[in-house]
Amino acid sequence: MNSLQTEILVIGGGATGTGILRDLAMRGFKALLVERNDLATGTTGRYHGLLHSGGRYVVKDPQAARECIEENRILRRIMPMCLEDTGGFFVVTPEDDPSYVPKFVEGCRAAGIPVEEVSIQQMLREEPLLNPKISHCFRVPDAAADSWLAADLNAKSAQEYGSQVLTYHRVEKLLLQGDKVVGAVCYDLVKDEQVTILADFVINAAGAWAGQVAGSIGIKVQIVPGKGVMLAANHRILHTVVNRCKMPSDGDILVPIHTVTVIGTTDVKVSDPDHFAIEPWEVRLMLEEGDKLVPGFRNMRMLRAWAGVRPLYQETEVEDTRDITRAYVLLDHEQRDGISGMVTITSGKWTTYRKMAEDTVNLVCKKLGVDRACRTHLEVLPGGAGHGYHLVGTRFAQVEKTADYGKLVCECELATIADVTQAIVQGQAKTIDDVRRDVRLGMGPCQGGFCTYRVTGLLHRLRKTAVEEANVALRDFMQERWKGLLPVLWGQQLRQERLNQLIYLCLLNAEALPGAPSSRLSPEFYLPPEETSPLKAEVAQAPETQRAISEGKPSSTEVDVLVIGAGLAGLVSAWQASRQGKRVRLISKGWGSLYWHAGCVDVLGYAAKGERILVEDLAEALSREIQTNPSHPYHYAGLETLQQALDALKSFCESVGYPMQGSLERNWMLPTALGVPRPTCLAPETMIAGDLTRPEKMLIVGFEGFLDFYPELIVDNLRRLGVEAEGITLEIASLKRQRFLTGRVLAECFERQEFRSEVVTALKEGWRQSNIGRVGFPAVLGFQKALQVKADLENQLGMPVFEIPTLPPSIPGMRLHHLLVSAIERNGGRVYDGMEVLSAQAQDGRVLAALSEAAARRKAHRARSFILASGGILGGGIGVEPLSHPRETIFGLPLSDGVEAGHPVEPDFFYPYGHPIFRVGVRVDRNFQPVNDQGDRLFENLFVAGGALGGYDVIQERSLEGVALVSGYVIGNSKGL
Repeated sequence: MNSLQTEILVIGGGATGTGILRDLAMRGFKALLVERNDLATGTTGRYHGLLHSGGRYVVKDPQAARECIEENRILRRIMPMCLEDTGGFFVVTPEDDPSYVPKFVEGCRAAGIPVEEVSIQQMLREEPLLNPKISHCFRVPDAAADSWLAADLNAKSAQEYGSQVLTYHRVEKLLLQGDKVVGAVCYDLVKDEQVTILADFVINAAGAWAGQVAGSIGIKVQIVPGKGVMLAANHRILHTVVNRCKMPSDGDILVPIHTVTVIGTTDVKVSDPDHFAIEPWEVRLMLEEGDKLVPGFRNMRMLRAWAGVRPLYQETEVEDTRDITRAYVLLDHEQRDGISGMVTITSGKWTTYRKMAEDTVNLVCKKLGVDRACRTHLEVLPGGAGHGYHLVGTRFAQVEKTADYGKLVCECELATIADVTQAIVQGQAKTIDDVRRDVRLGMGPCQGGFCTYRVTGLLHRLRKTAVEEANVALRDFMQERWKGLLPVLWGQQLRQERLNQLIYLCLLNAEALPGAPSSRLSPEFYLPPEETSPLKAEVAQAPETQRAISEGKPSSTEVDVLVIGAGLAGLVSAWQASRQGKRVRLISKGWGSLYWHAGCVDVLGYAAKGERILVEDLAEALSREIQTNPSHPYHYAGLETLQQALDALKSFCESVGYPMQGSLERNWMLPTALGVPRPTCLAPETMIAGDLTRPEKMLIVGFEGFLDFYPELIVDNLRRLGVEAEGITLEIASLKRQRFLTGRVLAECFERQEFRSEVVTALKEGWRQSNIGRVGFPAVLGFQKALQVKADLENQLGMPVFEIPTLPPSIPGMRLHHLLVSAIERNGGRVYDGMEVLSAQAQDGRVLAALSEAAARRKAHRARSFILASGGILGGGIGVEPLSHPRETIFGLPLSDGVEAGHPVEPDFFYPYGHPIFRVGVRVDRNFQPVNDQGDRLFENLFVAGGALGGYDVIQERSLEGVALVSGYVIGNSKGL
């Protein structure tokens, strides 16, 4: 057991703990802080980010209000870089009692809080989205605060004065010697060992966990954990903090913080600060209350939900935690409990943390018999001298100034390579979540969908630790993001998570990574809610066949077949129908999943659901799947038809000079950009030499500045799997002139002979070993001339070359997409993007027209037959409204129920059986035509292909392109078209 000695031990790395550490250090004490996680991961990092003016408490808790305004002024002086001077409004909505107004104004003046009434016209000029029915508006000096940065800077200041900070050190128990606390036994989660810390004095600043710390030696500190749930909307709805002008209540405040807007909060008593649920009623309440301030708020995109636990101190039992004062409490355990050597500081607000620290250290000085004055209110935090308030456009301005457009690891939050590198190297981040708190990585709309892979590669490269540590860091972070998404998985955010699944399960196959599924540093799950999940277990059924919007049938038909959707299913069905001489039109709001996946055809990659067994013998696994799952699209089509569809695609690709290789006998095992096998049935010729069953040693090649490919990470994982591999990252002179280095840019570069020669020269100079048998590049070897590029590189290098798919957009997928579009148009068909179909006209069991959005009115697209290939949840063909049922968005078709009662999604992102919500889809017959519960066909001229089909999970079983291909093939050749 390691042992450390210090004068003062501070327990808790939130705002109060770090503020105390700074105060101690500035007064000359040798001090050490321990925190069980990263800094500010407790209540400090889980509140709504408000610097209080005190206005919320002027009527109910005047003492807390006075403390807030006094500290508000001090914090604006010592840490302006941690604050955004948004100002604050207190508004009276139609639901609020106007008799509260004079009490509020009088309370503000009594507490010394500046307050002025603002006209409603002026309010709406400043914040036009606010409810125009608001009757009164008052301005107060509220602001937005970055609590993570503040905690870091307090700790940095303390370290500059000689103090120590030990994160991921959990206090197991206090050490008691007679009636005196002399230190604590901690557990180092990183090194997996105990550490004894001896101290002359201990300060318990563990917030909601202060009672647990004190309880380890039998001292009772009555902490009432008050859970507060918050939601973050995906953009800044407002630029001013807005409070309801009433007694503090649930969902009565909106805070613009960085790039989002936070609504908060509930106040619910919980028994354990580590284990609690976010209930659907709390989410629903936040949406409803937000709508009273900003009409339409409930329909806006919510990024995530989270909950913090207030450390409310109360000696007597209470039912309503809002009855407990927000003023802080300092407990002298020598006077109170007869135990010397320790004090506990608890309750309070983030805004008052510095004053709490000052009072605590004053008491410690008195206990130790020294007289040392506090200076924390006088000295600015590191980096704050001459620094103004934070401005929301600061990062963007910095990126423009340095022209770092191509160095963004996280595009959502504009976090650059330099930012992430500093967080890992200088900030000593232990996890990707630590990096998030430093640079806000992964906190935007994609919730880590793209940047998680990039930061994993950088973490592995910079830390130079075992690859299993990087792997588990990726898994932990994906889980941490998923945790906060579960309560708000609907609409665009549900689509985003389906895309993230496509990337990390299909494209990267992250669940096959070597190493533990989670680490000691992994996040705690929220408890399952008691109420049924917001994504209702029942699946909405279609109403009766929709009546035509216009009277009667149209007199003429423009085309034979109208295809809705431009994924592989839509393209194949349009291609096959056009080959049959049909007049075909394909319309889509955008391009489909070919742009996002690997450019291969995955037919079935995993069998034995739950056991996650890679399928090598493909034919045998398909036969078993068809027999055991009668609702699977493969069951309807049959193996023979699936083989015909694959043969047709192979023949087509061969004819246009882009051959696809493979068969239903076995899967290829191709490497992913994480260095694990990805099973696929058909792969382009450019990837085949990468098959992991081949014996030749690989050389994996990356490019400096290309953030979507990390040879060291790939190689280390391949070696763990027994595959011989080496890696190199090339610096290419011509690429340094590129402001953006994307996959598309590299593909265009590779089509130039001089660039290929430059790459080969750099490769030969940088790698001279002779036992390499094949060379792997990111999948960017040309856009239109991929085979020629591959052949030229092989000729120059004297060995096989292969591609490894990278993060989207997919160059191989784009190649296949454009080949199929060209084939459709050669056959006389037409393909249009930018046309979103919103509804349809139907009458007497026939679809008459699909209606797309247009500039002035909806445009009707008439046809004899219609093919719905709009995708499932990923493509937007199946939508989920807030706290509602899944629905097919165009025709209102009934959906199969893939959701078990109350469990539409599981708490584990990598749940081996898949999330039931993603098995929901349109129920069809053997002709792929939609049917109702009784099996009756709904429309005689409507067919459904691809991701919109129900009864299976394409991503979980790795059958995305296989189902799209065979359903599109069957429908495109149907005699019923």
